[in-house]
Amino acid sequence: FAIFYTVWSYQAGAGREIIFTLRKHIEAYRPNIKRFVTLSPKTTMAYRFHTRNGAIQVGNNKESDNYEYL
Repeated sequence: FAIFYTVWSYQAGAGREIIFTLRKHIEAYRPNIKRFVTLSPKTTMAYRFHTRNGAIQVGNNKESDNYEYL
């Protein structure tokens, strides 16, 4: 697993670029890592961000939600 935690940017599109660039880097240098998940705040903004970028919600708990990029 690679777990993305607190990905944030004030520049439009930069959060998406951060996640996808980091994923490519991890795939190149750590090919044994196959799952990419987040530990995200329980907000509408986080939900929209992740689902619009291709992630699915795979878990939730009292303080956070988890999304997985397939």
